[in-house]
Amino acid sequence: MSLACFAQGVGILAAANPAKWAFEPLRKVAVPTEEKHPIDGFVRQRLATAGLTPSEPATPKAMVRRLHYDLIGLPPRPEVVLAFERNPTSDAYLKLVDELLASPSYGERWARHWLDVARYGESNGFEYNEPRRNAWPYRDWVIKAFNNDMPYDEFVRMQLAGDVLKSDQEGAAAVGFLVAGMHNTVLPANIVLKQQARADELGEMVGVVGQSFLGLTIQCARCHDHKVDPISTEEYYSFAAAFNGVHHGERQVEGANPPKLFTVKAGKPAVMRVHLRGNAGTLGDEVLPGALSAVRGLSANLNLTSATPDADRRRAIADWITHRTNPLFNRVIVNRIWHWHFGRGLVSTPSDFGSSGTRPSHPELIDWLAGWFRDNGYQLKALHQLIVTSATYRQSARANATALKMDRDNRLLWRFSPRRVEGEVLRDSLLFVSGALNPQQGGPGFEDVKEIHFNAGRYYHPIVREGSEFDRRTIYRFTPRGGRDSLLDGFDCPDPSTTTPARTVTTTPLQALSLRNSPFIWRLAKRLAKRLEDEVGEDPAAQVEQAWMLCLGRIPDNDERQRAVGLVREHGMPALARILFNSGEFVVIE
Repeated sequence: MSLACFAQGVGILAAANPAKWAFEPLRKVAVPTEEKHPIDGFVRQRLATAGLTPSEPATPKAMVRRLHYDLIGLPPRPEVVLAFERNPTSDAYLKLVDELLASPSYGERWARHWLDVARYGESNGFEYNEPRRNAWPYRDWVIKAFNNDMPYDEFVRMQLAGDVLKSDQEGAAAVGFLVAGMHNTVLPANIVLKQQARADELGEMVGVVGQSFLGLTIQCARCHDHKVDPISTEEYYSFAAAFNGVHHGERQVEGANPPKLFTVKAGKPAVMRVHLRGNAGTLGDEVLPGALSAVRGLSANLNLTSATPDADRRRAIADWITHRTNPLFNRVIVNRIWHWHFGRGLVSTPSDFGSSGTRPSHPELIDWLAGWFRDNGYQLKALHQLIVTSATYRQSARANATALKMDRDNRLLWRFSPRRVEGEVLRDSLLFVSGALNPQQGGPGFEDVKEIHFNAGRYYHPIVREGSEFDRRTIYRFTPRGGRDSLLDGFDCPDPSTTTPARTVTTTPLQALSLRNSPFIWRLAKRLAKRLEDEVGEDPAAQVEQAWMLCLGRIPDNDERQRAVGLVREHGMPALARILFNSGEFVVIE
């Protein structure tokens, strides 16, 4: 395709689905002055234009549960709910927000979000699927980075070039991002096929870097000029050349624990040539390491040569991606954070800001947030606080028939959209309310799979394991590719083989069956019954009231109490525990 035809095609597509805004510099946007909070100003101005009004504030009970699940991924303790219901002031709310953001559980909760994007798994995948039992330092590094409120631009630079910036375990662990994906260790003897396998590996790496930090599907330009975005094949290979020295493997790191980490093994970059139609056996012109010319305000020329070593290439591309004037870098992350708070981003395709993605529902708000985040030092905890203190976030989840007819998907944010908790949060919550949760943090994960060998390959079969070491938070589970847990799988935990910017949410009979009949649920139901007996004695009425507070954050009404006490007397507390675990109130956050 000629450059002229390419430009014409992009122009036609942009007219049909304009995405030029994403490449343009951030606009200086005036905050609507009608509301005290800037986010509310933008949202309510948009609602008024559509003839809609915001919902009333959520109840104190709903807010304290929403905050806990959102910020730390665990339900609140009963005394915290009761205390906030007695004193639901703005000061008390802000204090609660600060306490949750300071909790070590915050990093565990938000690191899980990022690991979805990073396609983090602990085996190589493909035919051999060897385990990576020393890949966990990357997971621990992400948790620590969130807890320490590492500025986001540093967070990204470390994942692209941490081993270049720091010669210690932290640097080696951080660049685990680049090699967190699948890795084919079966190398063909044929030199062209071997080169094709290397091209595939680089393509996967370019894809995750482009989608994660820039919201662009750069990999779509590997075989031909990008069909919808202004990225040429030459630019794809120029971008890939910046990572041409990166290889998967183990590295000995002095003073590290473990001493060998699964991380980047840096090598001498080969000369990069365009692979015509993506074929490693048909090479075109040589290209130099570079960036993307479509991004306004930044030069795509990194001033590198074919002789530039790997360290300088990755340092240069990391600086380009994280440059404060890079509009995509700034817009993409604030949209991701918004997506994880509200269940949908202002751009509902969080890893695609190009023409194939969706247009922002609130373009002025996303630009204002991006500029605010950049100008406030890329501090994620400050961004969380800004979002959760808005009236938009604190709205009720109650439905409104008129608004539903006009905006069923709640794109205009006239209420807080209720959503089911993720599989990991569900499992962690079950452990928490039953009193079984092991708070141990960091280190190698617990293994609830059996490694089965066949020929040279491996399969990871889920097995039931009991004991405190298996009751840690789910983020510490050893997660080989193909070793799926039935409860987590049933509740839509993604396959780590690919990046997951937005999780699929399904409703199936298997979910209800798992929450009633799995050995894990039976064990925790008995554990909750034992906890209740220890805390409030053998009186069924007292046990029922405490069970409601632990699981649902409220006192049962008279009808619920009467029915529950009768059930406990006839069938025992474990039977009631399984009912509470399966209730919509337990698995859905409003």
